[in-house]
Amino acid sequence: MLLAGLQASAQVPATDSSASPLPLFSVSAECRVRFAPGNLQYQPSTQLWRFAPSQIETLGWQEKYSYPRYRGWIDLFGYGTALQPTNYSVSSAEYEFVDWGLFCALPTGGGKQWRTLTTAEWTYLLSRRPHARRLYALAYVCGQYGLILLPDNWQRPKGIYMRTGPKEEGTNVYNEERWKVLEAAGAVFLPAEVRRVGTESQGSASACRYWTATTNPKNHAEALYLMVDPYLPQIKSAPRAHGLSVRLVQEVDNN
Repeated sequence: MLLAGLQASAQVPATDSSASPLPLFSVSAECRVRFAPGNLQYQPSTQLWRFAPSQIETLGWQEKYSYPRYRGWIDLFGYGTALQPTNYSVSSAEYEFVDWGLFCALPTGGGKQWRTLTTAEWTYLLSRRPHARRLYALAYVCGQYGLILLPDNWQRPKGIYMRTGPKEEGTNVYNEERWKVLEAAGAVFLPAEVRRVGTESQGSASACRYWTATTNPKNHAEALYLMVDPYLPQIKSAPRAHGLSVRLVQEVDNN
């Protein structure tokens, strides 16, 4: 199922973004959000949650991570596992959606709770907000493939070039120095990662897979997620037992 309204790529004009306001992203005609500064992570040994130290970081998956006293961090979660982050069962019947943002102790930075975007919100962000086709790009950042999201008020920094919209991989390549400039201008990066099934990883880290807050209305054992392969963003369905990445958002007042 492709996101409706995806259009051809475009070149974003360069402007000086040194005085840009807070980067916000419209996910409906009435709602704007800011993205968490990294993917969601959990430490089993301390039962602590955090955002990844950088937007680029992914942890992958190895079987040794599956025991409850593991002192490292994990970042691939079964569907809605805010209360059971180390549930590695392959039975989708054991997964009911509990939004990670509502039950994880995370810094709010303004008092509002973090939450997971719905498929309708992802669709609006990527294909229906004003100038949507100019406000996302497929890219390699520090060697990591993923999706760059650009805020509503995006102003491309001088000297940084970007081809936006759906296209083949390899067009946009940024080293650490150039990514820091983009990030300072408000760009968000969703890195690709493997998916987890039980205690094993499947596939390669060549596609982004991020849970949404929307279940599959035609199959209760599955839920919908945002997938970005080397060509374009799509909404797809997967068993709730699969471990995918999570990036939360926080609503911002429209004033």
